[in-house]
Amino acid sequence: MNEMNQKKLYVWELARFLHSHGKTMSGPELADHLNRNKIGTSYGTEYAGERGTYTLIRETWKWPQEELGLEDEAQQVARAFVKADGTYAYE
Repeated sequence: MNEMNQKKLYVWELARFLHSHGKTMSGPELADHLNRNKIGTSYGTEYAGERGTYTLIRETWKWPQEELGLEDEAQQVARAFVKADGTYAYE
């Protein structure tokens, strides 16, 4: 499995956990979590909770939605990650 798919799988599993407990996480919180767990960007830098973090969320949502046809799994990703204003981060 390539590095990007490993990141998406990690974020997907985190989304499943958050969703199963009725919780959400913001982009900056996800960035902190990824950095704490030594999961960096494709450039070898830390996540800042900005564009790269939201791109990872969107790509994670698209994977089960568009590539695997797993609508329920994609919705868990969609609902788990939010922007600072509470709107869904995958959009």
